[in-house]
Amino acid sequence: MHKWLNLFMGIFDPDRHDNLLGITDLAHLNELEALGILRAQEFILDLDLDLVFDTKLIIDIHKAVFTGLYDWAGKWRSQVTNIGIAPQKVPYAVIEYAEQVNFLKSRSSNQNELIDTLCYVHHRYTQIHPFNNGNGRTARLITDLIANLNGYQNIQLYIREDGKEREGYKAALKAADNFDNSLLKDLISQRLLLL
Repeated sequence: MHKWLNLFMGIFDPDRHDNLLGITDLAHLNELEALGILRAQEFILDLDLDLVFDTKLIIDIHKAVFTGLYDWAGKWRSQVTNIGIAPQKVPYAVIEYAEQVNFLKSRSSNQNELIDTLCYVHHRYTQIHPFNNGNGRTARLITDLIANLNGYQNIQLYIREDGKEREGYKAALKAADNFDNSLLKDLISQRLLLL
């Protein structure tokens, strides 16, 4: 009963609390998820430079972070959420997104074009919101992948522990939702560094 009361009050996140390991300590769960991000970063570093960006790669990145921890790892979202498109449109939107990213991934002829590409890659993914959870982390990993393919380091869009930076990141995404991507472009350009 307590679980459902917390859910009603907005305190309980069923996607995180229903982990496969039964972990209830949020700090421990965060550590395991952080290790999953490191695993996904290693997976990305091992990819060929001439990779084909497709839906399988998106699923593989998501699985690299969350497999063994959640049963929804790598599975398209089937519920309506307050963020993202209708769940029945997810598979088709992801195919279209992957085709766009595959086309754009190495087409930038200068840094400004790359910033535009990274902005699109990141924001469009968050708009689709294809998985139950972990979409922001997966979007940042995909953005890092495209930056790496173009000779740039991973882009730390915000420091997780810095609430002000995270709010700035969320504000940039919200502005992009309203067709103003200037904040997101600024955020990316400030943190885009050559390898």
